[in-house]
Amino acid sequence: MEQGENIRLKPIIEADPVLFTMDTIGWKIVFLILLGALAYLVYRYYQHYRNGKYRREAISKIADIGRNNANSVSSTITQIMFHLKQTALKTYDRKTVASLEGKRWLQFLDEKVKGSYFLNVHEVIVNAIYKDEYDKNGDFNKSDFVKMSIKWIKDHA
Repeated sequence: MEQGENIRLKPIIEADPVLFTMDTIGWKIVFLILLGALAYLVYRYYQHYRNGKYRREAISKIADIGRNNANSVSSTITQIMFHLKQTALKTYDRKTVASLEGKRWLQFLDEKVKGSYFLNVHEVIVNAIYKDEYDKNGDFNKSDFVKMSIKWIKDHA
């Protein structure tokens, strides 16, 4: 064979193009798995939303109490502490929470959420709840107390 001769090849045989369709059983299985996963995620979100209802209600009530200027400071403190106790009763062991009062109750609140300082205002809270008194000369801030209470409800568990 000489270098000058060209080799003649027959044309290459190409396969027919494969059509992309979703008709196979594998795609149907993938679709069912994705649909099931989506349904599960929606269900879990709904459960989380439903389980947080008590938090949303308590936060709303405490915010309303904090905005209501007609209440005295001692009345505001008493009402907020009542809602904190109700919230704790729904979350923690009823026997433990129901028996807590005074410093032990405030210590419990401080232990459950970092950054809360209920024990720091112990005297103000005790005087407001048990004596219906409020000393205006103290360093107590009503709006900070409301914010701290709302933070406790959001972060307690």
